[in-house]
Amino acid sequence: MAGQVDPTLFNPELFFHQINLVVRFGDLDALGHVNHTKYLTYMEQGRISYARDILGWEGDLKAIGMILASATVDYLLPLGFGDKFAVMTRCTRLGNKSFDMAYLIQRSDTSPQIEIAATGVTRLVAYAYQQDQTIAIPTAWRERIQAFEPGLKQGA
Repeated sequence: MAGQVDPTLFNPELFFHQINLVVRFGDLDALGHVNHTKYLTYMEQGRISYARDILGWEGDLKAIGMILASATVDYLLPLGFGDKFAVMTRCTRLGNKSFDMAYLIQRSDTSPQIEIAATGVTRLVAYAYQQDQTIAIPTAWRERIQAFEPGLKQGA
């Protein structure tokens, strides 16, 4: 993930998972727009929803889970109080123990023109919480992701 992020990762036609959210008053900074840290929270909400919907993961910390290894966000336009937006999430790479996810945060209550508020990429690592160690991505996860994501990159 070092260096510049490949802009083709963010083609909206490649995203098949989406959640819809509304900016809360508590998400705002002193200037009246969404604080930069909240975009990471929105990405987390998309990621957890993806894990539940696609992987069947229920967040049991005694089971196998994932940990966040790195995150990048590009802020493209501000969101304000009451704005409706979508967090679109997809897996872009499957390695042995880690996988990458891309995110589009898109305003959904504006003109017909697509307005992307932010893009992001995270690297996640499969993790066995009981053993406190990284593990290979579970076969069931790998199969479900591959079935859901056409054209997914495989690699370390």
